[in-house]
Amino acid sequence: MSDQLSPPRTSIIMPVHGTEATVLRAVRSVLAQTDSDFELIVVDDASPDDAHRVLADHLAAHPDSRVRCLRNERNRGLAASRNRGLDEARGAWLAFLDSDDAYRPEFLATMHAHSPGVDVVAAAHDVVHPDGTRRRRERGPAGTYGGAEAQLMGLRDELTPYAWDKIFRSETVGDLRFPVVDRVEDAGFCIPLLGRARLVRVIPDSLHLYSMNPRSITWGSVPPIPDSYRFLAHLKAATGAHEGSEGQRDAFAVTWSLVFLNSAQSALRLRPDDLRGHLQACREALRLPILRRCLRVRPLFGAAGLLLKLSPALYIRLYGAYVRRAYGL
Repeated sequence: MSDQLSPPRTSIIMPVHGTEATVLRAVRSVLAQTDSDFELIVVDDASPDDAHRVLADHLAAHPDSRVRCLRNERNRGLAASRNRGLDEARGAWLAFLDSDDAYRPEFLATMHAHSPGVDVVAAAHDVVHPDGTRRRRERGPAGTYGGAEAQLMGLRDELTPYAWDKIFRSETVGDLRFPVVDRVEDAGFCIPLLGRARLVRVIPDSLHLYSMNPRSITWGSVPPIPDSYRFLAHLKAATGAHEGSEGQRDAFAVTWSLVFLNSAQSALRLRPDDLRGHLQACREALRLPILRRCLRVRPLFGAAGLLLKLSPALYIRLYGAYVRRAYGL
């Protein structure tokens, strides 16, 4: 165990909300790390279930000075809870774990073996399906990239936009925080941060277990259209890609297209009362000049956007078949 009088090498930030059944698995996966030089900052986001009690009882029976527990008096959401953890973090490196996921025991040790000389390390992960089966997923070829190149890769969806499959050098993060938007807060943090980095290293090791939870924020909610536009405005301000080089504008068009494709897909899975209006708003957002740019660098995404815009009935049938095959949902 590390000496907690000195700052730990890594601060791991874990918001908790509605995960009574999985929070101990997540915490135990951190405490089982072969690299013990960390602190775990748990932020209970006014969880409506017994997650707080379950965790408190566990720590009372198994005290560990590396674990700090904070509690929001009201539900503030994932982004704000992570930001609170960032304000409290003391580590030279930062990591994030959702309380329905888990790390492999070698997550920190392997990530730090690749961290010298770089500001961000990104790993692959396993998708754990509701039936317990697993599928390895990695995005982006292994290698070391300059920050500007990595940011373009992130905008083009060639590098994951997630916070939980990476570690970040704290001094590079600086004052950057997660934007308080629904469902796209990870990309709103990671893509600007990639542009701040000197070097970003992508490794092929699968070190994180990502749970396909139909009740999670990702799979159990439809991102509001105004939040999607607020996220894109945030990225414009943070990256300037929308008015940069041709390559930057093409990359930003990919992100724009994916935001509204993903929003439409969420609505099709969950069937909200305003489904028709939500799909229409997504179709309007997928403007033809943006889709033409997207087609140049990510033809599949551009074609999907065109299909949703021009033939939504066919898009709906094809997307339903894809989700059943790929995710079992």
